[in-house]
Amino acid sequence: MAARPPFRLIEPTYFVPLRAVTAHESNRLAEARRAGPFVAWRDGARMLKVRALLAGKPITVGRSVDSTITFDHVLISREHAEVLLRVLHQPTQTSVFLLDLCSKHGTAHRPLRIQHGVERPKKPLRPAPSQPARAVRLEPGEHDVKLAGEVWLRVGAVPIDRGATSDRDLDLPKPTQREHDVLVELCRPHFDVASGSAVTPSNAEIGVRVHPPIGAERVSDLVSQMYAKYELVGTKEQNRVRLVDLALEHRLVRAEDYV
Repeated sequence: MAARPPFRLIEPTYFVPLRAVTAHESNRLAEARRAGPFVAWRDGARMLKVRALLAGKPITVGRSVDSTITFDHVLISREHAEVLLRVLHQPTQTSVFLLDLCSKHGTAHRPLRIQHGVERPKKPLRPAPSQPARAVRLEPGEHDVKLAGEVWLRVGAVPIDRGATSDRDLDLPKPTQREHDVLVELCRPHFDVASGSAVTPSNAEIGVRVHPPIGAERVSDLVSQMYAKYELVGTKEQNRVRLVDLALEHRLVRAEDYV
């Protein structure tokens, strides 16, 4: 029997979606995520690079050396795409936008979700609007961005835009009254604390706050029902976070629920 060739680790490049491949990279992305919205990419030497998004200061991507992120790639336009963090007040709106800058080969994006502990695409790649069209507002969470069909970026820690006025998706199932009661209490810290960083309450805490009160096991049953209803398939901790994000993003709970 012929000897098998030695196993060789193929190092990631910007030609594959950006994922952490070492503990150091995982820690670096986690640290960036805690700090707020960011853009991550790999340079020509395969090194992970991270840059924070600052309000009103777009991150530009292109072949030009004047770009914030430069890729020396024949299919990348000199000015290819732009990622912008916008913060408005009265009411407060924090949004991340993606825009194609009339590139020759286009820009696409897709949101990610954690499934069985692994990051997977939540939706297929969709083309980003190109100037002079309006930029697309990215949904909360993590996103793959693909330039010219070959080069990948990552836009991470996109926040929930609590000032958005878009109506709830018509295709999204409506929670029952009891499910809604639980959702209101589950999401309460995000309305009570301006930063939205408070830990979500336990099932027992939710149970004593709803009216009439219910036990922690009943709360657990209702939460599990919503995981199934909204097709959340991660771990319990991941699903709990995503359920809150979904409720806020699609306005399943509103500020008036807390009056």
